[in-house]
Amino acid sequence: MHVDKLRTNIAFNGSIIDTHMHIGHWSKNGNSNNTLNFDSNTIDEFVKNPLNVQVSGAVQQDEVEKVIISNLDGLVVNGQDETTANKALLEMCNSNPKYHALAACAPSVTEGNSVYINNLIQENPDKFIGLKFHPRHFNAQADSDIYRPYMFLAERYNLPCMFHSDLQFAPDGKPVDKISSPEAIHNIARLHPDVPVIMAHMGAGDAKSHQNAIEELLKSIDNKDSKLYVDISWVDWGKDGLSSNQKPSIVKLIKELQKRNALDRILFGTDAPLGCFGETPAGGLSPRQAYEKTVGDLKTVIKENFKEQSDDLINKIFYQNAENLFFKKDWTTPVEPKIPKTPLIKIIGMVAAVLALIGLGGVVIDKISEAKDTGLNK
Repeated sequence: MHVDKLRTNIAFNGSIIDTHMHIGHWSKNGNSNNTLNFDSNTIDEFVKNPLNVQVSGAVQQDEVEKVIISNLDGLVVNGQDETTANKALLEMCNSNPKYHALAACAPSVTEGNSVYINNLIQENPDKFIGLKFHPRHFNAQADSDIYRPYMFLAERYNLPCMFHSDLQFAPDGKPVDKISSPEAIHNIARLHPDVPVIMAHMGAGDAKSHQNAIEELLKSIDNKDSKLYVDISWVDWGKDGLSSNQKPSIVKLIKELQKRNALDRILFGTDAPLGCFGETPAGGLSPRQAYEKTVGDLKTVIKENFKEQSDDLINKIFYQNAENLFFKKDWTTPVEPKIPKTPLIKIIGMVAAVLALIGLGGVVIDKISEAKDTGLNK
């Protein structure tokens, strides 16, 4: 099936882009003595053959046409370095046109030096479609300055950035920390308003955590201060470890986005093969069956809650939003320069000299340091 084919009835034989998958090594249930290795065979479980999905009692076949993958080995402390992890991911992605790479970034390990990622992008043009960050694993709050050089890279190469998000609350109702909080992610997104920033898992946790992420997302839209998105992996999940057939947080999210004409801000993702999708099978279902249930539950909830609007919503959430964001990049506004190509540092230096006369040179000098850190002057 051609991915750009007009689908007049999305509810049947639908197309899917899964924006959140992984390869690499993972300690099952946090037990380092039980380490799993997810490879292309694991991903193929979901993409090689059409899915059998039950939507409102009817069985249909859906196809996962594209998957967006990051390497777990580059997203954990004491894992692989950025170069090694991402080269391994690219090698695997070259084996299947459905596979697309998010570069795993570790700012706390590199102390904010994004030169390795910059080199990889330059050596492999158009191979990475975004950057991936996991503040929680590296204990580096999402709005820390060490992320800034990577965000400048994203600006230069028109790459969306995905941040793992989560927020837990203490018994007194206060956040335990803000390391991966939607607020911190919104903060970094504000500083780089031209970069699409995705809050993976929509705050993770429970309904209160999801609500917090929704509030930050809506705030960003209402204030027009950033390009903030959410993926809905692990949102409205059942206690049995499987997708719930009740999706109150997602229904609320859709309704709020409808009011703002901003339905493009929601993306389908699963985090496969973690959890019930391969790490810890649940409910007697195979990873593939758990995946099919996840797709079917969400599509059924959308159909039952949004009736005649449901086909369009399903198309946007499962396919079109990700296609526009990562592949068509319809959020970019490229403008051809009309001035001679003067090196970036030279331009900044000239501006700094002028601003120094009025006491503002220090601000620009900081930008020079950031530009050097990103390797943009190569």
